[in-house]
Amino acid sequence: MKNFFITVHETDERMYYLKTLLKGKKADVPTHVYAPNIIVDTRVLEDIEDGAYVFCGRTNEEAELLANSRNITLDVYSKDEKFQSINSRLTAEGALKIILEKTVKGLFDLNVLVIGFGRTGAAVARILSDNGAKLTVASSSSVRQAYAIAEHVIQPKSFDFAPYDVIVNTVPKPIITDKDTMTLADGTLYIDLASTSAINLEYARYLGADASLYPALPAKIAPFSAGKAIFDYIQEVLWKTK
Repeated sequence: MKNFFITVHETDERMYYLKTLLKGKKADVPTHVYAPNIIVDTRVLEDIEDGAYVFCGRTNEEAELLANSRNITLDVYSKDEKFQSINSRLTAEGALKIILEKTVKGLFDLNVLVIGFGRTGAAVARILSDNGAKLTVASSSSVRQAYAIAEHVIQPKSFDFAPYDVIVNTVPKPIITDKDTMTLADGTLYIDLASTSAINLEYARYLGADASLYPALPAKIAPFSAGKAIFDYIQEVLWKTK
């Protein structure tokens, strides 16, 4: 049976380390690996062989239909609980690093608001709480779990940002109105970790906030560990299950 080297499509430093880890590894069918933040759509599939195996973090319905018609397997590793847990921890470490670099206060002096308490929001809240920040979580679900970490839990609506030195958003949709944004204090650090910003970033910056979107944070702050998380998942799927 013919074996194929695994093709890693490099888009960031994380994928460079992954390529190093996969050097010399072979699979039974043509195998391609994309970064978690890359959408594997029909355009991407134009360059993929029929019958191939594709590891990716994101796809869409049109791509799934095309892949099915060409016997291409799309393995979305971001649906894996272990992978997501590692990615969330690395994202939380990245958020902590940004806060330490960009604020003039110690963590114990910071009032921090974390918006969202899904996997990433919980990881961010935990690392900030463990390091002494005064923490508020905005969440409409998992309230009991949030109270185990945060001093305060509020509903994610009609925000008053004035009390907070740092705001970390993990909700991937625009939930913050311009009226809410106007309550930002000058110099507030706003970190958006979602794929789609919850706030009008340009308006927030106009008001004096240090506001930015931080996509693919694990690839930036811990590229080796982020690449190894993908490698471990691929290894589990291609070899350990045999």
